[in-house]
Amino acid sequence: MADGDSVFMPADWANARPGPKHWTAGARGDDPTARVVHEPAGEGPGSGKTFYFLFGYKTASEQDRGMLAEEVARIDDDIAVLRAAGYTVVVDQQAVRQDLQEAVAAEGTAGVYWSSHGAEDGRLQCCDGDIISPADIDPATVTPGLRLVVLGACYVGAFAPTWRTAFGGHPLVAGWGRPVTLARAVDFLEAGDGPDVGLDDLIERWLLTGTPIPPVPPAKGLSPAAATNGRIKGLKRRVDAFTAHLGAWSEEQDNHFAVTVPLPGGRSHVVRVFVVDGADPFTEGVQLCGMEAEVGPTSALITPERLLAGVARPGYGRIALVAGDTGVPRIVAQSFTPLAGTSSQQLAAHCYQVALQADALEFDIFGTDEG
Repeated sequence: MADGDSVFMPADWANARPGPKHWTAGARGDDPTARVVHEPAGEGPGSGKTFYFLFGYKTASEQDRGMLAEEVARIDDDIAVLRAAGYTVVVDQQAVRQDLQEAVAAEGTAGVYWSSHGAEDGRLQCCDGDIISPADIDPATVTPGLRLVVLGACYVGAFAPTWRTAFGGHPLVAGWGRPVTLARAVDFLEAGDGPDVGLDDLIERWLLTGTPIPPVPPAKGLSPAAATNGRIKGLKRRVDAFTAHLGAWSEEQDNHFAVTVPLPGGRSHVVRVFVVDGADPFTEGVQLCGMEAEVGPTSALITPERLLAGVARPGYGRIALVAGDTGVPRIVAQSFTPLAGTSSQQLAAHCYQVALQADALEFDIFGTDEG
Protein backbone atom coordinates (compact mmCIF):
# COMPACT_ATOMS: atom_id res chain seq x y z
CA MET A 1 0.00 0.00 0.00
CA ALA A 2 1.44 3.34 -1.00
CA ASP A 3 2.10 6.02 1.57
CA GLY A 4 -0.87 8.31 1.98
CA ASP A 5 -3.40 5.72 0.81
CA SER A 6 -6.41 5.64 3.12
CA VAL A 7 -7.79 2.40 4.46
CA PHE A 8 -11.47 1.83 3.81
CA MET A 9 -13.42 0.92 6.94
CA PRO A 10 -17.22 0.66 7.04
CA ALA A 11 -18.82 3.34 9.18
CA ASP A 12 -20.50 0.68 11.31
CA TRP A 13 -17.08 -0.64 12.32
CA ALA A 14 -15.76 2.75 13.39
CA ASN A 15 -18.88 3.54 15.39
CA ALA A 16 -19.36 0.07 16.85
CA ARG A 17 -19.72 -0.20 20.62
CA PRO A 18 -17.90 -2.92 22.57
CA GLY A 19 -19.97 -6.05 22.93
CA PRO A 20 -21.14 -9.12 21.02
CA LYS A 21 -20.98 -9.07 17.23
CA HIS A 22 -24.25 -9.48 15.35
CA TRP A 23 -23.74 -9.73 11.61
CA THR A 24 -27.35 -9.07 10.69
CA ALA A 25 -30.19 -7.22 12.33
CA GLY A 26 -32.04 -9.43 14.76
CA ALA A 27 -29.31 -12.10 14.77
CA ARG A 28 -28.93 -14.04 18.02
CA GLY A 29 -25.71 -14.91 19.78
CA ASP A 30 -27.11 -18.15 21.18
CA ASP A 31 -28.58 -21.36 19.87
CA PRO A 32 -32.33 -21.03 20.51
CA THR A 33 -32.79 -24.76 19.89
CA ALA A 34 -30.47 -25.63 22.79
CA ARG A 35 -33.30 -25.60 25.29
CA VAL A 36 -35.20 -28.51 26.77
CA VAL A 37 -38.89 -28.44 27.66
CA HIS A 38 -40.01 -30.82 30.40
CA GLU A 39 -43.72 -31.50 30.31
CA PRO A 40 -45.73 -31.75 33.55
CA ALA A 41 -45.64 -35.12 35.32
CA GLY A 42 -48.67 -34.46 37.49
CA GLU A 43 -51.30 -31.94 38.41
CA GLY A 44 -51.35 -29.30 41.11
CA PRO A 45 -50.69 -25.62 41.76
CA GLY A 46 -48.47 -25.43 38.68
CA SER A 47 -50.99 -26.75 36.18
CA GLY A 48 -51.00 -24.48 33.14
CA LYS A 49 -47.93 -22.61 34.42
CA THR A 50 -44.24 -22.53 33.47
CA PHE A 51 -40.95 -22.25 35.30
CA TYR A 52 -37.76 -21.26 33.47
CA PHE A 53 -34.15 -22.17 34.25
CA LEU A 54 -32.08 -19.71 32.20
CA PHE A 55 -28.27 -19.84 32.22
CA GLY A 56 -26.33 -16.86 30.87
CA TYR A 57 -22.81 -18.24 31.28
CA LYS A 58 -20.63 -17.34 28.30
CA THR A 59 -20.44 -20.18 25.79
CA ALA A 60 -16.96 -19.04 24.71
CA SER A 61 -15.50 -19.35 28.23
CA GLU A 62 -14.15 -22.70 29.41
CA GLN A 63 -14.48 -21.59 33.03
CA ASP A 64 -18.09 -20.55 32.49
CA ARG A 65 -18.90 -23.86 30.81
CA GLY A 66 -17.54 -25.66 33.87
CA MET A 67 -19.66 -23.54 36.22
CA LEU A 68 -22.72 -24.19 34.06
CA ALA A 69 -22.16 -27.94 34.22
CA GLU A 70 -21.85 -27.81 38.03
CA GLU A 71 -25.19 -26.03 38.37
CA VAL A 72 -27.13 -27.97 35.74
CA ALA A 73 -26.14 -31.22 37.46
CA ARG A 74 -27.96 -30.08 40.61
CA ILE A 75 -31.36 -28.93 39.41
CA ASP A 76 -32.87 -32.33 38.58
CA ASP A 77 -34.60 -32.54 41.97
CA ASP A 78 -36.10 -29.06 41.53
CA ILE A 79 -37.31 -29.95 38.04
CA ALA A 80 -38.93 -33.11 39.39
CA VAL A 81 -40.73 -31.24 42.18
CA LEU A 82 -42.03 -28.60 39.78
CA ARG A 83 -43.19 -31.14 37.18
CA ALA A 84 -44.96 -33.20 39.83
CA ALA A 85 -46.85 -30.05 40.84
CA GLY A 86 -48.05 -29.54 37.27
CA TYR A 87 -45.45 -27.08 36.02
CA THR A 88 -43.93 -27.11 32.56
CA VAL A 89 -40.19 -26.60 33.09
CA VAL A 90 -37.95 -24.99 30.48
CA VAL A 91 -34.17 -25.33 30.77
CA ASP A 92 -32.10 -23.06 28.50
CA GLN A 93 -28.32 -23.38 28.84
CA GLN A 94 -27.69 -20.55 26.37
CA ALA A 95 -29.79 -17.64 27.58
CA VAL A 96 -29.66 -14.13 26.14
CA ARG A 97 -31.47 -10.90 26.88
CA GLN A 98 -34.39 -11.80 24.67
CA ASP A 99 -34.95 -15.06 26.56
CA LEU A 100 -35.43 -13.27 29.88
CA GLN A 101 -37.65 -10.62 28.29
CA GLU A 102 -39.83 -13.27 26.67
CA ALA A 103 -39.94 -15.50 29.76
CA VAL A 104 -41.24 -12.84 32.13
CA ALA A 105 -43.77 -11.65 29.54
CA ALA A 106 -45.14 -15.08 28.61
CA GLU A 107 -48.62 -15.88 29.85
CA GLY A 108 -48.44 -18.59 32.49
CA THR A 109 -44.88 -17.88 33.66
CA ALA A 110 -44.81 -18.26 37.44
CA GLY A 111 -41.07 -18.36 38.12
CA VAL A 112 -37.64 -17.78 36.63
CA TYR A 113 -34.19 -18.84 37.79
CA TRP A 114 -31.44 -16.93 35.98
CA SER A 115 -27.82 -17.85 36.64
CA SER A 116 -24.72 -16.12 35.27
CA HIS A 117 -22.12 -13.60 36.31
CA GLY A 118 -23.33 -10.29 37.68
CA ALA A 119 -21.84 -6.81 37.53
CA GLU A 120 -21.29 -4.38 40.41
CA ASP A 121 -24.04 -2.16 39.01
CA GLY A 122 -26.61 -4.97 39.16
CA ARG A 123 -26.58 -6.03 35.50
CA LEU A 124 -26.59 -9.66 34.31
CA GLN A 125 -24.25 -11.31 31.82
CA CYS A 126 -25.73 -13.26 28.91
CA CYS A 127 -24.25 -16.29 27.17
CA ASP A 128 -23.17 -14.25 24.14
CA GLY A 129 -21.27 -11.71 26.24
CA ASP A 130 -24.10 -9.19 26.12
CA ILE A 131 -25.60 -7.76 29.29
CA ILE A 132 -29.11 -7.14 30.55
CA SER A 133 -30.17 -4.50 33.05
CA PRO A 134 -33.48 -3.66 34.73
CA ALA A 135 -33.95 -0.92 32.12
CA ASP A 136 -34.17 -3.64 29.45
CA ILE A 137 -37.38 -5.02 30.99
CA ASP A 138 -40.65 -3.23 30.29
CA PRO A 139 -42.77 -3.60 33.46
CA ALA A 140 -45.94 -3.23 31.41
CA THR A 141 -45.14 -6.46 29.53
CA VAL A 142 -44.51 -8.65 32.61
CA THR A 143 -47.18 -11.28 33.17
CA PRO A 144 -49.18 -10.66 36.36
CA GLY A 145 -48.79 -14.33 37.35
CA LEU A 146 -45.02 -14.03 37.84
CA ARG A 147 -44.38 -14.84 41.52
CA LEU A 148 -40.68 -15.66 41.88
CA VAL A 149 -37.49 -14.49 40.16
CA VAL A 150 -34.18 -15.84 41.45
CA LEU A 151 -31.11 -14.05 40.11
CA GLY A 152 -28.21 -16.35 40.85
CA ALA A 153 -25.50 -13.81 40.07
CA CYS A 154 -22.96 -11.89 42.14
CA TYR A 155 -23.94 -8.36 43.28
CA VAL A 156 -27.43 -8.51 41.72
CA GLY A 157 -29.26 -9.21 44.96
CA ALA A 158 -28.21 -5.79 46.23
CA PHE A 159 -30.38 -4.35 43.44
CA ALA A 160 -33.40 -6.57 44.13
CA PRO A 161 -35.79 -3.60 44.64
CA THR A 162 -34.78 -2.18 41.25
CA TRP A 163 -35.23 -5.53 39.52
CA ARG A 164 -38.56 -6.05 41.26
CA THR A 165 -39.80 -2.72 39.90
CA ALA A 166 -38.66 -3.78 36.42
CA PHE A 167 -40.63 -7.03 36.81
CA GLY A 168 -43.83 -5.12 37.47
CA GLY A 169 -43.46 -4.80 41.24
CA HIS A 170 -45.23 -8.03 42.16
CA PRO A 171 -42.79 -11.00 42.18
CA LEU A 172 -40.41 -11.86 44.98
CA VAL A 173 -36.86 -11.22 43.73
CA ALA A 174 -33.98 -13.03 45.44
CA GLY A 175 -30.28 -13.00 44.64
CA TRP A 176 -26.73 -12.72 45.95
CA GLY A 177 -25.90 -9.28 47.31
CA ARG A 178 -22.18 -9.60 46.60
CA PRO A 179 -19.77 -12.13 45.10
CA VAL A 180 -20.08 -15.74 46.23
CA THR A 181 -17.97 -18.79 45.54
CA LEU A 182 -19.13 -21.49 43.14
CA ALA A 183 -19.38 -23.83 46.12
CA ARG A 184 -21.83 -21.45 47.81
CA ALA A 185 -23.88 -21.15 44.61
CA VAL A 186 -23.99 -24.94 44.32
CA ASP A 187 -25.06 -25.25 47.98
CA PHE A 188 -28.01 -23.00 47.16
CA LEU A 189 -29.19 -25.52 44.54
CA GLU A 190 -28.87 -28.57 46.79
CA ALA A 191 -31.79 -29.53 48.98
CA GLY A 192 -31.14 -29.63 52.68
CA ASP A 193 -32.23 -28.56 56.12
CA GLY A 194 -30.73 -25.60 57.92
CA PRO A 195 -31.13 -21.89 58.52
CA ASP A 196 -29.98 -20.95 55.03
CA VAL A 197 -32.50 -20.53 52.21
CA GLY A 198 -32.09 -22.72 49.12
CA LEU A 199 -33.86 -22.82 45.78
CA ASP A 200 -35.97 -25.73 47.02
CA ASP A 201 -37.19 -23.59 49.93
CA LEU A 202 -38.18 -20.74 47.61
CA ILE A 203 -40.01 -23.11 45.27
CA GLU A 204 -41.83 -24.85 48.10
CA ARG A 205 -42.97 -21.62 49.74
CA TRP A 206 -43.86 -19.45 46.77
CA LEU A 207 -44.71 -21.82 43.89
CA LEU A 208 -46.35 -24.77 45.62
CA THR A 209 -48.69 -22.64 47.73
CA GLY A 210 -50.82 -19.57 47.21
CA THR A 211 -49.05 -17.64 49.97
CA PRO A 212 -49.26 -13.93 49.11
CA ILE A 213 -45.97 -12.46 47.95
CA PRO A 214 -44.76 -10.04 50.64
CA PRO A 215 -44.24 -6.38 49.79
CA VAL A 216 -40.74 -4.97 49.46
CA PRO A 217 -39.31 -4.71 53.00
CA PRO A 218 -39.09 -1.06 54.03
CA ALA A 219 -35.52 0.19 54.06
CA LYS A 220 -36.50 3.57 55.47
CA GLY A 221 -35.78 4.25 59.11
CA LEU A 222 -32.47 2.41 59.15
CA SER A 223 -29.51 4.42 60.37
CA PRO A 224 -26.55 4.98 58.07
CA ALA A 225 -23.30 3.20 58.81
CA ALA A 226 -22.03 4.48 62.16
CA ALA A 227 -18.69 5.47 60.65
CA THR A 228 -20.52 7.94 58.39
CA ASN A 229 -20.81 10.36 61.31
CA GLY A 230 -17.48 9.45 62.84
CA ARG A 231 -14.38 11.55 63.39
CA ILE A 232 -10.73 10.75 64.04
CA LYS A 233 -9.35 13.78 65.89
CA GLY A 234 -7.22 12.62 68.81
CA LEU A 235 -7.67 8.93 67.97
CA LYS A 236 -4.40 8.05 66.22
CA ARG A 237 -2.38 7.41 69.39
CA ARG A 238 -5.04 5.04 70.72
CA VAL A 239 -5.29 3.21 67.39
CA ASP A 240 -1.51 2.78 67.19
CA ALA A 241 -1.49 1.35 70.70
CA PHE A 242 -4.23 -1.26 70.34
CA THR A 243 -3.27 -2.35 66.81
CA ALA A 244 0.14 -3.25 68.23
CA HIS A 245 -1.62 -5.82 70.45
CA LEU A 246 -3.31 -7.37 67.40
CA GLY A 247 -0.46 -7.28 64.92
CA ALA A 248 -2.87 -5.20 62.82
CA TRP A 249 -2.21 -2.18 60.63
CA SER A 250 -4.25 0.94 59.97
CA GLU A 251 -4.86 3.49 57.25
CA GLU A 252 -6.19 6.96 58.03
CA GLN A 253 -9.39 7.95 56.19
CA ASP A 254 -11.47 11.14 56.36
CA ASN A 255 -13.75 10.00 59.18
CA HIS A 256 -12.25 6.72 60.43
CA PHE A 257 -9.18 4.52 60.59
CA ALA A 258 -9.37 1.39 58.46
CA VAL A 259 -7.78 -1.30 60.63
CA THR A 260 -6.89 -4.61 58.95
CA VAL A 261 -7.08 -7.33 61.61
CA PRO A 262 -5.29 -10.67 61.02
CA LEU A 263 -7.50 -13.68 61.80
CA PRO A 264 -6.97 -17.45 62.04
CA GLY A 265 -6.54 -19.43 58.83
CA GLY A 266 -4.70 -16.67 57.00
CA ARG A 267 -7.85 -14.56 56.83
CA SER A 268 -8.28 -10.91 57.73
CA HIS A 269 -11.03 -8.34 58.06
CA VAL A 270 -11.15 -4.54 57.95
CA VAL A 271 -12.67 -2.72 60.92
CA ARG A 272 -13.56 0.97 60.70
CA VAL A 273 -12.54 2.71 63.95
CA PHE A 274 -13.83 6.19 64.81
CA VAL A 275 -15.13 8.48 67.55
CA VAL A 276 -18.81 9.40 68.03
CA ASP A 277 -20.73 11.08 70.85
CA GLY A 278 -23.04 8.93 72.92
CA ALA A 279 -26.75 9.75 72.71
CA ASP A 280 -28.39 7.07 74.86
CA PRO A 281 -29.41 7.74 78.48
CA PHE A 282 -26.41 8.15 80.79
CA THR A 283 -24.00 8.32 77.82
CA GLU A 284 -25.06 11.71 76.49
CA GLY A 285 -21.98 13.53 75.28
CA VAL A 286 -19.60 10.71 76.23
CA GLN A 287 -16.93 10.09 73.61
CA LEU A 288 -17.35 6.55 72.33
CA CYS A 289 -14.86 4.58 70.33
CA GLY A 290 -16.96 3.05 67.58
CA MET A 291 -15.92 0.02 65.55
CA GLU A 292 -17.77 -1.29 62.52
CA ALA A 293 -16.99 -4.07 60.04
CA GLU A 294 -18.81 -4.80 56.78
CA VAL A 295 -20.43 -8.18 56.08
CA GLY A 296 -22.48 -7.46 52.96
CA PRO A 297 -26.01 -6.71 51.73
CA THR A 298 -28.90 -8.66 53.12
CA SER A 299 -31.40 -10.40 50.84
CA ALA A 300 -34.29 -12.84 50.78
CA LEU A 301 -31.69 -15.62 50.96
CA ILE A 302 -30.55 -14.63 54.46
CA THR A 303 -32.72 -15.59 57.44
CA PRO A 304 -32.72 -13.92 60.87
CA GLU A 305 -31.56 -17.24 62.33
CA ARG A 306 -28.48 -17.10 60.16
CA LEU A 307 -27.74 -13.50 61.14
CA LEU A 308 -28.04 -14.18 64.84
CA ALA A 309 -26.49 -17.65 65.10
CA GLY A 310 -23.46 -17.63 67.34
CA VAL A 311 -23.81 -14.04 68.57
CA ALA A 312 -25.89 -14.72 71.68
CA ARG A 313 -22.86 -15.49 73.84
CA PRO A 314 -21.47 -12.67 76.01
CA GLY A 315 -19.13 -10.47 74.04
CA TYR A 316 -18.38 -7.05 72.69
CA GLY A 317 -19.63 -7.28 69.12
CA ARG A 318 -23.18 -7.16 67.79
CA ILE A 319 -24.75 -7.65 64.37
CA ALA A 320 -26.75 -4.73 62.97
CA LEU A 321 -28.48 -3.61 59.78
CA VAL A 322 -27.66 -0.20 58.33
CA ALA A 323 -28.98 1.72 55.34
CA GLY A 324 -27.62 0.75 51.92
CA ASP A 325 -27.19 2.79 48.75
CA THR A 326 -29.39 0.48 46.63
CA GLY A 327 -32.39 0.22 48.94
CA VAL A 328 -31.15 -3.07 50.41
CA PRO A 329 -29.95 -3.00 54.05
CA ARG A 330 -26.32 -3.85 54.71
CA ILE A 331 -25.15 -6.21 57.45
CA VAL A 332 -22.38 -4.96 59.75
CA ALA A 333 -20.76 -5.96 63.03
CA GLN A 334 -20.46 -3.13 65.54
CA SER A 335 -19.09 -2.27 68.96
CA PHE A 336 -19.11 0.95 71.01
CA THR A 337 -17.22 1.63 74.22
CA PRO A 338 -16.25 4.79 76.14
CA LEU A 339 -12.89 5.99 74.93
CA ALA A 340 -11.76 7.48 78.24
CA GLY A 341 -10.66 4.91 80.78
CA THR A 342 -10.61 2.00 78.33
CA SER A 343 -7.25 0.29 78.07
CA SER A 344 -5.47 -0.57 74.85
CA GLN A 345 -6.03 -4.25 75.58
CA GLN A 346 -9.78 -3.69 75.93
CA LEU A 347 -9.91 -1.73 72.68
CA ALA A 348 -7.96 -4.51 71.01
CA ALA A 349 -10.49 -7.05 72.31
CA HIS A 350 -13.39 -5.00 70.94
CA CYS A 351 -11.72 -4.65 67.54
CA TYR A 352 -10.79 -8.32 67.31
CA GLN A 353 -14.28 -9.56 68.20
CA VAL A 354 -15.93 -7.23 65.67
CA ALA A 355 -13.54 -8.45 62.97
CA LEU A 356 -14.04 -12.10 63.94
CA GLN A 357 -17.84 -11.90 63.99
CA ALA A 358 -18.04 -10.05 60.68
CA ASP A 359 -15.61 -12.42 59.00
CA ALA A 360 -17.35 -15.57 60.27
CA LEU A 361 -20.74 -14.35 59.10
CA GLU A 362 -19.35 -13.18 55.75
CA PHE A 363 -17.78 -16.56 55.14
CA ASP A 364 -20.91 -18.44 56.22
CA ILE A 365 -23.20 -16.43 53.92
CA PHE A 366 -21.02 -15.74 50.90
CA GLY A 367 -18.17 -18.23 51.19
CA THR A 368 -15.58 -15.57 50.41
CA ASP A 369 -13.17 -13.28 52.24
CA GLU A 370 -13.61 -9.74 50.93
CA GLY A 371 -13.58 -7.72 54.12
